[in-house]
Amino acid sequence: MPRFAYRAKRPSGEIVEGVLEAENRRLVISKLQGMKVFPIAIEEEGGKGLQAEVSLQTLVRIRFTDIVNFTRQLSDLTKAGLPLVRALDVLVEQNENEKMKNMIRALKNDVAGGASFSDALAKFPKQFSDLYSNMVRAGELGGYLDTVLDRLADFLEKEADLRSRIRNAMAYPLIMICVALSVVFILTVYVVPTFVKMFEDQHLELPKVTQVLIGASDLVRGYWYLVIAGICLAVYAFRQFVAKPEGRILVDRFKLNMPVFGDMIRKQEIAKFARTLGTLLGNGVSILKALDVVSQVISNRILANEVASLKGDISEGARLSNKMKQSEIFPPVAVNMVAVGEETGELERTLIRIADTYEVETDRAIKTLVTLIEPLLIVSMALVVGFIVMAMILPIFQLSTVVRG
Repeated sequence: MPRFAYRAKRPSGEIVEGVLEAENRRLVISKLQGMKVFPIAIEEEGGKGLQAEVSLQTLVRIRFTDIVNFTRQLSDLTKAGLPLVRALDVLVEQNENEKMKNMIRALKNDVAGGASFSDALAKFPKQFSDLYSNMVRAGELGGYLDTVLDRLADFLEKEADLRSRIRNAMAYPLIMICVALSVVFILTVYVVPTFVKMFEDQHLELPKVTQVLIGASDLVRGYWYLVIAGICLAVYAFRQFVAKPEGRILVDRFKLNMPVFGDMIRKQEIAKFARTLGTLLGNGVSILKALDVVSQVISNRILANEVASLKGDISEGARLSNKMKQSEIFPPVAVNMVAVGEETGELERTLIRIADTYEVETDRAIKTLVTLIEPLLIVSMALVVGFIVMAMILPIFQLSTVVRG
């Protein structure tokens, strides 16, 4: 019997590898699904090699907007009646992005070779999330792939729009921070040394505040490489800390407890939870599988763990709204809307409406955050520049007193 090497992902995100015996590739996929792992790549032993294929494809870096455009174009082509392989071929021909072209060509070759589209997508886990692959698999099984692709395109376009609004809202504060740091750097490195030379020539006893500023200036000018190395080391240490599960949980909990910012994150994640769950349920994915996917889509680990815990009693027949009510992260309005959706049999539409509501609230929270950040940045910049100016002016006052005396 043929042996197949596989690479798969557990629900926790852990990558596993192994070998299975099966008559064909589809039976391997069925076995892996029975093992509750998500197949990423499968290669028959004696082939060109699993590791080379996976490493080549997972290293491809493609922008999120490219995936959004790909999904919308593929949806339009399949709705127009083109077979999937032909639609992918058209996208290969018209795409000018070489990385996208290579990826789409790989997808087309896999599908043309007999693989399902969802299996082909699973070879690119960094580009196509579990949400994407699971929705496509549901569409393939139900025979409505074109409809699923259309809903996926709508979903991704809304997410891209939200990301764009967040970036645009934070652009001005980031520009102000860069300007403030540049002003401080110029004053410290170029202006302060000029005054220092004048003070030394007059043999003045400098105030403490001026001595602190001069010490900071000397540190930056004389040991700038150590300052940069220290900043890089601090960033590296923080990233290593966040990479560990316990570190990530501490940071995510801190984010949720921050004034204004924490409320914005909570609303954004609730919107993502509702839209993702509603989209999956609307495309025939079981609620338990859908909650698995949603828990991986949510970026904040505190909230993701809460979502994962919802599965417990639901697998025994409990209602989603009852489990949500026991959680601290879901506001009563969302819980009551879900309860009504369950009673009326329109849970999927209700979840989408919840997502729409909380996306609007997220937008408002972003605007509130920006209106608070701007004056805080202005005041902070004024205090720093004011400190530097005061540190330089105090010795000048002393000098004028000495001259008059």
